[in-house]
Amino acid sequence: MQNNIIQFQEIDKYQNVLGNKTHSLKKCVDFGFNVPKFIALPSSISKNMLANDVTREKIAGEIVKILPCKKYAVRSSALIEDKKDESFAGQFLTKTNVDGKDLNENIYDVLKQAGIYLNGELEKFSIIVQEYISPDIAGVTFTRNPNGNREMIIEYGFCEGEKIVSGEIKPQKISLYWHNLLPKKLPQAFFKNQIVEKFKDLEDKNIFPQDIEWCIQNNKFYILQTRPITTISDKQYKEIIFLEKFLSEKENYFFEKTEISEITPRPVTITFDILQCLYEKNGPIDKVYKKYGVDYEYTNFLKIIGNELYVDKEKEIKGLLPAYSYYSKTFSPRFSRLSKISRTIKNFVFLNKIKTSKYEKLFSELKTKIEEKQNKTDLESAIGKFLKDYELIFEINLLSGLSIKKINLILKNESINFSEIIDGQSLFVDLNKYSVERLSGLLGNSLDISDESVFNTGQTNSSKESETLKSWWQKNSELKRKMFQGKITEAIIYNRLRELGRWLTVKNINVIRKLLLELAEESRFNNNKNIYYDNFENILNNKISESNCIKNKIDYESYNYYNFTSSIVSSVLDKKCETLGVSSGLAEGILKTQEMIQNWSVGDKKAVLYTETLSPDLTIYFDRIFGIVSNNGGLLSHLAIMAREKKIPMVVGFVIANSKIKIGDNVQIDGSIGEIKKFDSA
Repeated sequence: MQNNIIQFQEIDKYQNVLGNKTHSLKKCVDFGFNVPKFIALPSSISKNMLANDVTREKIAGEIVKILPCKKYAVRSSALIEDKKDESFAGQFLTKTNVDGKDLNENIYDVLKQAGIYLNGELEKFSIIVQEYISPDIAGVTFTRNPNGNREMIIEYGFCEGEKIVSGEIKPQKISLYWHNLLPKKLPQAFFKNQIVEKFKDLEDKNIFPQDIEWCIQNNKFYILQTRPITTISDKQYKEIIFLEKFLSEKENYFFEKTEISEITPRPVTITFDILQCLYEKNGPIDKVYKKYGVDYEYTNFLKIIGNELYVDKEKEIKGLLPAYSYYSKTFSPRFSRLSKISRTIKNFVFLNKIKTSKYEKLFSELKTKIEEKQNKTDLESAIGKFLKDYELIFEINLLSGLSIKKINLILKNESINFSEIIDGQSLFVDLNKYSVERLSGLLGNSLDISDESVFNTGQTNSSKESETLKSWWQKNSELKRKMFQGKITEAIIYNRLRELGRWLTVKNINVIRKLLLELAEESRFNNNKNIYYDNFENILNNKISESNCIKNKIDYESYNYYNFTSSIVSSVLDKKCETLGVSSGLAEGILKTQEMIQNWSVGDKKAVLYTETLSPDLTIYFDRIFGIVSNNGGLLSHLAIMAREKKIPMVVGFVIANSKIKIGDNVQIDGSIGEIKKFDSA
């Protein structure tokens, strides 16, 4: 009978007939965790136990002798359960609070249900019989968010754990990062048992995030079972571990991918240096703010994490509104520094006084700069010209943002939104008057020197003029139309100027790129593009070294594997999905990441692209996608502008980690109202 009942010390000898759940519990004991006493019944006897009541009765009696307990739990340990890529969680029956005399009957119930689920293949099914612990508190913990975020999630109740995992009761829930402290209001047993440290230890010892069922009885903590979280990939876990090492455990922080990140999401070394020149003292952005009376201060808010560009939101807000801080429970700006009130009020006043009616003059300057022939120049002069031209570009971006705010205010209670108005823009303005000579022979769509994608002008003057828009406009009174017309026209024109500003940026970056490659050629680089990974100071002082560039490049490319979330904060923030339509129309397709779409081949169905950031270089996928869904971005994003021109619906503000929609789902998006939903085409 001993071959039919496998005791704890024998488990390692029976790898092929016991499920992962059994082996995981054995490892927990070996690691030093409290685990209720248990034995295992191998899969090799499951069919016989189900069919033969006498055999099952004898085995049940032997279990009671070997493992004398007041009560038992009978749990599945199928050979297909609790694998790294598939858990089968909740698919098999569990029996708890079982008397010894009822073991036979309960083992039968568990085997019968498993036989039905496995179509009779019980050779794939083993059983754990465990001492039943009547819990004071029971719970389930994910050491990391199953959606791939780095926080720990603890759910608990004053009940059996089965009632939590089955959904019978609504548990209490805690979400916290590993360096955060538990809220003081929690049961004292949590603190006495240092449960968070135990959960961390269990993940560390398994070298992977864990889904843990546990309980506390008489202030003693028990692990009931643990398994890998199947929805987290090895790649995501590496990203989590990187962030844990990179981020501070003691200081507050709020890093976010913003519009700046869209301009150059993964800047190479020289690009990042040039980018900082835009924001530093007496740079183009500082000069534009001074022009309008705004007292701006660059606070070194640009942040590279891995090789992705983030903005330190706390430092950024200090540059314009120093009396405000983002460090609150909601990480939203609030007044916090009385000593900085004077400059804050001044900047508020001057920002709100800025007039947005000078678009004709700005267009004239922009057209001249775009169409002028580029004379032969040196690198320092080319960078100087880029910075000078960026004053105009930033001024347009600033006024464009203010114009959009105005139009959104007057449309707040209307049945139409600005993205729908842009689609029917010919109803309000003739944009042919704001056209420039198309640029040719350029590479890239962003500010990044290394972006060599085919330049996409994205300019078209076509218009859908939807019946909905026409109807809305016609129903308005003459007085209302007169009131709306000027603001709508202004916003549409600024939308065009913003895109033309991108053209000028790309034109100047092409000149800088060409000069850099010529410099690398003169310096006899084996690969001229390696010069992208040197810094601005070395290049201008003729101290470039290809070996140093290669080292920087290797370090940079080691992070290409990572794709971090759009917001990184020091304590958990429950962010609701507040989606916004920025390019109208309906689109349906499989939700895919950029990496998945890169492997697209002729004959594949078109997809809906999911991206964290609206980078302009994503235009290379326009021929492969029906629509775009993004975590970040807005109406003014360059990619949103190009998507509208190409009639590709787009929704922004969608946080996939907080949604039931997952990559690979068939979805339908409505770019007019900002809706995304699962879609069954059948």
